[in-house]
Amino acid sequence: MSQKIRPYLLVFPAIMLTIILFICGLIQGIIQSLGASSIYNIGDATLSYYKEIFKSTEFWMSFFITIKIAVISTIISALAGTFIVYLLYIIKTGVFYKFASRLKLLIQIPMLFSYLVYSYIMLLIFNRSGWISSIFLKLGIINSIDEFPIIVNDEFGIGIILTYVLKTTPFIVLMLYPVILKVESNWLELTYMLGGNRNELFKKVILKMLINPLKISCFIIFSYTFAEFEIPFLLGVTYPKMISVYSYQIYMNSDLTQRPKAFAINVVAVLVITGMGYIFNRLSMQKWRNIK
Repeated sequence: MSQKIRPYLLVFPAIMLTIILFICGLIQGIIQSLGASSIYNIGDATLSYYKEIFKSTEFWMSFFITIKIAVISTIISALAGTFIVYLLYIIKTGVFYKFASRLKLLIQIPMLFSYLVYSYIMLLIFNRSGWISSIFLKLGIINSIDEFPIIVNDEFGIGIILTYVLKTTPFIVLMLYPVILKVESNWLELTYMLGGNRNELFKKVILKMLINPLKISCFIIFSYTFAEFEIPFLLGVTYPKMISVYSYQIYMNSDLTQRPKAFAINVVAVLVITGMGYIFNRLSMQKWRNIK
């Protein structure tokens, strides 16, 4: 029994420290968003900063652009990750099955690099003065770099979405690939005996096994993308800016009286992510009850 709980005991101090720091930081953020400097001055709390941001057109523009980028990035990453897992499944169930695990490791290499590195790479490659525009200019495809389409620092967030997709798709593969490892050779043999093929086995059996880990992965990606700062800060535009950048700029403003407004924006972001998590959990639990 002690051997079973030993791994949990080893990670317990780190988990508890993370939870305590998160909860304390969240409580402090909520207090400051109400205009109180500390819990001892809670009597000075006011909802005026929340009213101010909810009446702000700039806040709602930032909120909806953030939702749009997070949703699009999550959907594209989910589709791309599922397709890659399908290719790995085809390789694993074919004559080159020995290369499936190596290919999976190769696909996961991008996870070793931070979001900041990805932002810098995007600027080097897709900026108007980057590598691709320079190659196109030398090949005569474009006559000047101004003819190259704006991919980074564009108002539609194409560069941001592309960076998120390149970074989070390997995460989807990492989360889904263990399902492929459960596929036994006799599954495929039984499918052939019933007149089916590998594609039908994937569509009717394995794809259903992928749904739950895929939903969890999508929620993690959406949550992180919604609150992530580095990529929108480097690859975004001045207006409309994503909500994390909007909050940061208000906080760094020389007007210290506006800082509670930045905390209020962050609290709203936390509530949105928490609400999404609650809805996801309720839907999952309801589906589980229906199955039972």
